[in-house]
Amino acid sequence: MFVCEAGDDQLKLAPRSIQLYNKWLDAGQSAELHMSAKGGHGFGTGTQNIPVDKWVIRFEEWLVFQGFIN
Repeated sequence: MFVCEAGDDQLKLAPRSIQLYNKWLDAGQSAELHMSAKGGHGFGTGTQNIPVDKWVIRFEEWLVFQGFIN
């Protein structure tokens, strides 16, 4: 599982994302968590000139590492 979240999410989903990540690990599954300080809710692929803008690159790297794409 790949999780990418912003700590300043207006819906306050960051703690739930952490819980989901931990439950996935507890189940013995592979999981990766990326938590950015800023980005808000639904940051998508837009450019805000903040670190979360690079999440799609991290996701692609994860897909390659997991063998889903080459």
